[in-house]
Amino acid sequence: MARRPLGLMGILASTLLVAAGCGSGSSQQGSSEPIRVGVVGPFTGPYASAGLDELSAANVVAKTINSAGGSFNGRKIEIVSADDQCDAQVGVQAAQKLVTEKVVAFVGGYCSGASIPETDILRRSGDIPFVAVASSNPKLTEQGYDNVFRATSRDDDLGPIDASFITQILNGRRVALMHDNTVFAKGLAGYVRDALVKSGATITYFDAITPGEKDYTSALTRVASTNPDVFEYTGYYAEAAILIKQYKQLGLNNKFSFMAGSTVFDPALLQAAGQDANGMYVNYYATLGQGLTGPKVDAFVKTYKQQTGKDAGPYSVSEADGMNVLAQALMSAKSTNPADLIKALRAVKYDGLQGTFSFDAKGDLQAPFPMINYIVQNAAFVPYARQNGSTWVKV
Repeated sequence: MARRPLGLMGILASTLLVAAGCGSGSSQQGSSEPIRVGVVGPFTGPYASAGLDELSAANVVAKTINSAGGSFNGRKIEIVSADDQCDAQVGVQAAQKLVTEKVVAFVGGYCSGASIPETDILRRSGDIPFVAVASSNPKLTEQGYDNVFRATSRDDDLGPIDASFITQILNGRRVALMHDNTVFAKGLAGYVRDALVKSGATITYFDAITPGEKDYTSALTRVASTNPDVFEYTGYYAEAAILIKQYKQLGLNNKFSFMAGSTVFDPALLQAAGQDANGMYVNYYATLGQGLTGPKVDAFVKTYKQQTGKDAGPYSVSEADGMNVLAQALMSAKSTNPADLIKALRAVKYDGLQGTFSFDAKGDLQAPFPMINYIVQNAAFVPYARQNGSTWVKV
């Protein structure tokens, strides 16, 4: 991934300051009102760790821009947030709230099950752009909405990647798959299953658990009865922490490997599962301290720590890149008008913390970022193998 010598914060400031002297077709142009950017995600509940990562990063970026003089004739960037709790109905209400706050765009999202209905609200409210930084279900960009952009990989890309790791590195020929019936987890499990079957592997188990419960031993016992080589859980970290603990308590770690989907890559998993998480495999992208380096990354990490008092998490990186993609679109469009921003986002090419961001006709990344498989050791995510095209190589 190419890196520019200028720090991220300097780039963020310069990006929007260039836009300061430019005209706009927006109803906000010429006003003293701030330019409002909506951030939606789970800020309470079991998935709050990721959502709060995103919200903190959005505020860090906005504060940096504002401290450099603001944007669009000195107007400040204001982050307006709404908690969607990873729930479809709550997500609709959150999107409606942000629309009434006159946001020019959304940057955020975590659960596809909430993000997808949120896009319906934005579509009906004048095609307000949405840069989704974590929601990966294909439907998000398959609806034909030209105002929706995805700054992460799709599940139909991630599923075959998980499957190839299982067969190439874990030598899995008999695989059990479990999800939690959410849009993301069920979709990913299906794509993993399809890719495994295509490769000649046998699916020994494919079923769901109910999220929020505390005892999954009966489900794990049923999984064990099918004699898999590998078990993958594609849901979220709260349930994954319980599953890995009970997997160890049942002694199943001596019978088959435990793998989890990308949403389990979260410090909250390590805190909840502790040493029991050791030995778990998780596919995720290069992240802070694990493959993401350079002056731009260093600047972001330092500024985030200074402003929040906390270490930047994986989803703070995604949100910072999404905010900067929007910043570049604002500079190019010289406008906050939705049609102008959509046109600019379609043409954007931004070298961010994670790599180069540019979008195809559907709004997906032109080139999704390669994955790393991490194994948990001593309650930390440690790189175990790297994706190299269609193959995996141990590190």
